[in-house]
Amino acid sequence: MNTLVLMEKNNIISEIIKDSLSNVSVKKITNADDFLKNYSKINPNYLILDENFEDINPLDFCKTIREKYSLLLPILLVLNFYSTTDLERLKNLGIDFLVKPLNKEEIIKKIQSVFKPVEVLSKIKESVVEKSQISYEDIIQKIKPMVKEEVKIEISYILKQFLEVVEKKDA
Repeated sequence: MNTLVLMEKNNIISEIIKDSLSNVSVKKITNADDFLKNYSKINPNYLILDENFEDINPLDFCKTIREKYSLLLPILLVLNFYSTTDLERLKNLGIDFLVKPLNKEEIIKKIQSVFKPVEVLSKIKESVVEKSQISYEDIIQKIKPMVKEEVKIEISYILKQFLEVVEKKDA
């Protein structure tokens, strides 16, 4: 089951997504430090962070996640209409965003668009763990529709390195 972590000050987002997502476990986090300390235990597949959560700088918090925990965790930052958040920094960190007021269909669509690739990547991970024969080309073909053009080369390079490590370990 996919785990969506929700970090918000009030219950706006949780009310919007309540009963709208099947096969998704929603965990509401009330403390950013606890989330970071227990990251591997929580094992999130998706993070939704409200800009108003606690007294943290959302960009610094997301940068910490990227540097210490995961480059691949999909993060959705919910911004206030009057936000002064640097959208270029968000883009550089690979963070998606929505602006309040939120629309139920928009947020559900955004979440579902992230979980489909997560499910495909989980299947790839399972097949590698089970030591099934999967080639570099198979992996590229499975993730190609989910990846923006500008990152395909980087992912290709990373996957080549990953497969080299797996092959050396099996040798």
